[in-house]
Amino acid sequence: MLISPLARKICISKGIDPATLRGTGPRGRIMAADVENPVAAAPARRGETVVNDFAISPTGPEVDGYYVYDNVVNMGALARISLPIAVQCEKLLEQRYALFDFIIRAVVKACVAHPSWLPEGSEVNLLLFADSGNKVMAMSNAAGKNVYRIAKERQKATADGMPGGFCPHITVCDTDTTRQQVADSLGCAHRPLFAFVTRGHSPKTEIRAGGDDLRSVDLPYTFFVSTRVAAADANRIAARLGALLYNPVNLLMQG
Repeated sequence: MLISPLARKICISKGIDPATLRGTGPRGRIMAADVENPVAAAPARRGETVVNDFAISPTGPEVDGYYVYDNVVNMGALARISLPIAVQCEKLLEQRYALFDFIIRAVVKACVAHPSWLPEGSEVNLLLFADSGNKVMAMSNAAGKNVYRIAKERQKATADGMPGGFCPHITVCDTDTTRQQVADSLGCAHRPLFAFVTRGHSPKTEIRAGGDDLRSVDLPYTFFVSTRVAAADANRIAARLGALLYNPVNLLMQG
């Protein structure tokens, strides 16, 4: 599928799957105008395979064995739908979740959208770093937990909550977490396949980034995917993550 960089950016910002669009550019290339004023994609002709897939390319060169995807998402839609849910969650948990819990769910759900990296029957292990890396949470079976369960476990996490020998597939870190803190917390020799690092601070998302206060719901982040994951799958997972953050309703659904 051919798509211009600007059209790809608009698709990510609006949560649109380019595979649903018809391109009007050279060789069927999807242009920005095709996203802004979409025309339904033409049906497949006999014998023609339609790839209903969405992928983005890394934003920079590989770093220490990881593909790198930098992005900025606006969490406005998530903030708008979260308030009534948070009120109910407060009754169950005795305090409201942070939007960070939705972000954790988005990262996990994106990673398991293309699970070729995960041995059949295996659980997804997640390692969360908060409070500048001083608060650590180990979560087993992360793919099987909804936002409420994630919130409950995160709120109970303590600085010494790491079980021995824990080997995470995914890490989620605030921007002040150091690589050494992550390395010191790993219970195995293998580094995580995925790492999501926030790069902004907003009171609404409860994400810390030094002393900066952006006073917005824009969330800058960097997503790292190990080169042990096939490049095509890494690009699809990164695209799926951006789409989930822009379309938060999907994060409330299990599976």
